[in-house]
Amino acid sequence: MSLETLLTQLAETSWMEWLGMTTGIVGVWLSIKEKVAAWLFFIACYVCYVYISHQFGLHAFMVMNVAFIGISIYGFWKWSRNRHGSIAQLPITRTKPRHWPLVGLFLLLGTLGVGAWLSSWEEASLPYLDAFAACCGFAAQWMLSRKHIETWIFWIISDLVYIAIFIISPSWPSVILFSVFIVLAIKGWLEWQAGFSKNACSES
Repeated sequence: MSLETLLTQLAETSWMEWLGMTTGIVGVWLSIKEKVAAWLFFIACYVCYVYISHQFGLHAFMVMNVAFIGISIYGFWKWSRNRHGSIAQLPITRTKPRHWPLVGLFLLLGTLGVGAWLSSWEEASLPYLDAFAACCGFAAQWMLSRKHIETWIFWIISDLVYIAIFIISPSWPSVILFSVFIVLAIKGWLEWQAGFSKNACSES
């Protein structure tokens, strides 16, 4: 990638893309800090990315963002009803062992099923990678709504795949955005892990 190409794509980036980037970054930052307002920014971000993903022919990504709007409403409700002041009181927990086989099955069947469906679309880009990243995103969003610490691992996996997709596309502003998301996800993992360990020590 040349600097000229990057600057050209940045100059051509629409206001919708900039809005999606900004609200997404703010939403992730607020979720790290356990602020319920994070979900409002997520809803705005996902609305923007429904439009953006349609432009790039990423149908699974588009469907994922439509579903994320609904999950974000659930997350807002879940965090709000456990709220005291500006800090959500829903505790950070680990995903229960009995849920992991279901998560694995969802990723397998979702990737194969959605990937096969996307393959039938002539304009679909990298259907199975798109499907796998979307399924990881679904798992991550569900875990985030319930404050499972593993949410950050699945966000990192999903973001890494989408970086590869956007490099191939190419869409360098999106590559930068998802790179920022990975940095924030690592920060989220470290902060939530520290909070989880602190709570575990206080309960013992």
